[in-house]
Parts: sequence; structure tokens; C-alpha cells
Amino acid sequence: MINSVSSGMSMPGMQSSSSGAQKLTTEQQTLMSETLSQFDPDNLTEADALSIVETFSEAGIQPNAEFAEAMSELGYDAKEIGDLAQVSEEGQRPPPPPPPQQSSEEITTLVDYLSELVEETLATSGAEKLTDEDKESILAQVFEEFNIEDQSSIINTSV
Repeated sequence: MINSVSSGMSMPGMQSSSSGAQKLTTEQQTLMSETLSQFDPDNLTEADALSIVETFSEAGIQPNAEFAEAMSELGYDAKEIGDLAQVSEEGQRPPPPPPPQQSSEEITTLVDYLSELVEETLATSGAEKLTDEDKESILAQVFEEFNIEDQSSIINTSV
């Protein structure tokens, strides 16, 4: 990942310029030029910076003095790209914000609704157990009632 050369940041698992970083190969210099030519240095977005960081990281390009100079010659500021991509001093992006927490009341409401549907389905069918079809139907009704997207968990279990 690209980050500030001047403040000593480095890509994960790579050495910084102060500890003997590698020189840019001709292929890496060509890749940098080709990659950066796709963007406007005066109008970089976070998505642009992330794309640049990912491309350079995959190519094994290490931030060092030569890297910063090459970026500058191409009209780009390595620190600005690192900042836009939200690269930390350890070379990592910060974790995404946690999903919103569900309140106990929301969970209780969902469980109560689910219990009612199960009891109603068992009473209607006269069976002691739910069939797979019954379970799918109940889950679909819960998703619809609580506006839950398909493929989502009905209860947010993240801390």
C-alpha cells in the first residue's frame, strides 16, 4: 500500500527507505506511469487512491525516496494518495465502522414474531415439527416483516 514516505510509513511486510528499500525496476516504473496516467492528479478520489494503492502493492512497489521522486515526477504526491486511501502508519486501512447495534427491544420483537409464526404454522399443519418448506416460509415472512435483506442474518451478532 502507498503511504507517506516522508513520515516513515511503509507498506505492510516491506522495509521502509531508512532500512534499505529496494530500487524500482523498469517494469515497476512503467507500471507506475501507466497506472497513474489513468487518473487526474488534481481530482483524485478515495476510490482512485485505493485502486492505485492496490495496484502498486500487488506489484511489490515499496514506498521509498526513489518511489516518492518517481511519483512526484509523474505529478503525484505519494503522501496525498496514502492519505486518500486512509493508509495508517502500519500500512493498513482502518477497519470499517461496526454495524449498528440492535436493541434488546428489537430482538425481543423479532423473537416474539418468529414464535407466533412457528406456533401458527404448527397449529395449522397439526404437525409436531416444522418441515423445511415451513422453515423457509417463516424465514421469508420474518425478512419481509423486518425489512431484512436476503443473505443477511436476522440478528446482528457483532460486538
